[in-house]
Amino acid sequence: MLTLRIGKRNYLPLLLLIALMIVPTGCNQNPGSTDSQLEADFQNPPDNARPRVWWHWMNGNITKEGIQKDLEWMQRVGIRGFHNFDANLFTPVVVENPLVFMTAEWKDAFRFTTELADSLGFEMTIAGSPGWSVTGGPWVEAQDAMKKYVWTETLVEGGQVFKGVLPQPSDLPGNFQNIRIEAEGLLFPGDNSEVLHYYKDAMLIACKLPDGDQALADLNPSVRTSGGNFNLAFLTDGDLNTTRYLEPGNVGEEFWLQYEFDSPQTFKAMAVVGANHSALEQFDGGKKNRRLLVSDDGVNFDEVCLIPGSISPQNTVAFPASTGKIWRLAYETLPPELDRYSAMF
Repeated sequence: MLTLRIGKRNYLPLLLLIALMIVPTGCNQNPGSTDSQLEADFQNPPDNARPRVWWHWMNGNITKEGIQKDLEWMQRVGIRGFHNFDANLFTPVVVENPLVFMTAEWKDAFRFTTELADSLGFEMTIAGSPGWSVTGGPWVEAQDAMKKYVWTETLVEGGQVFKGVLPQPSDLPGNFQNIRIEAEGLLFPGDNSEVLHYYKDAMLIACKLPDGDQALADLNPSVRTSGGNFNLAFLTDGDLNTTRYLEPGNVGEEFWLQYEFDSPQTFKAMAVVGANHSALEQFDGGKKNRRLLVSDDGVNFDEVCLIPGSISPQNTVAFPASTGKIWRLAYETLPPELDRYSAMF
């Protein structure tokens, strides 16, 4: 697999939804139902076929009077359940006494909600996510908190006993490998210098490599860029947290990084780690300004695939097996107001 190693500034995912989102749960059809019964159920669906909604409590703007009005309105228009989510991003306080998450007043309002929902015959679910509600906070011990899988890879010869100490994966918080949570930005405006280091072994997996498979470093391609200081060792050292800047060009032009091999090489997947992302990118998606190109002469390039962005630090893309001597990761330079995804490798 072709690996283009890129580091990036890292943010935890966040979620904000102001409007109610109607989520149909489906309609159970009894195989023995008559057409008339099916028509009657369509015109007046049973409760288990009526919609549920995503119901936010925004920044403590909660009162029992408001809760009752919301739920009675839901019941009146045919909604039969909700997913409760406590959030606060960007939301001004508009009530006299905001209810802070997990305080005694908040818990009292929440109990009032559950009892009223039960009396109305509602299905109620609760959002559980780190940093927002229930599963994240100082009251959760590290061993009980949500965790991520991290890993290292070690190549060994098959058919013989291996003796040695495997390198320990990263113990840093963050949403991928050793990429750190930044102590700045929208989600972490304060000092984040004191981070928790937690690690525990989970499993050991042994995989047989395909015949003829070679590591990218063993193929020893030369590295060229349109602007920046890069070499093969830096791009293949496995450290995703250390970055270098790939200089952009003029708006609309492409800037790039490429591997040049002595002979044509065939690849059918690639992984790229990088680009600076905004914390709200998950709502509008990453700009599709990245693509993988291949060439035999360094002049004429064919597009292999587009590389979509995401809030994940690493994106892996599979594509039909392609062959060439020169493999290029190309970025289109975006206007400043759109350039939230500049490449940091």
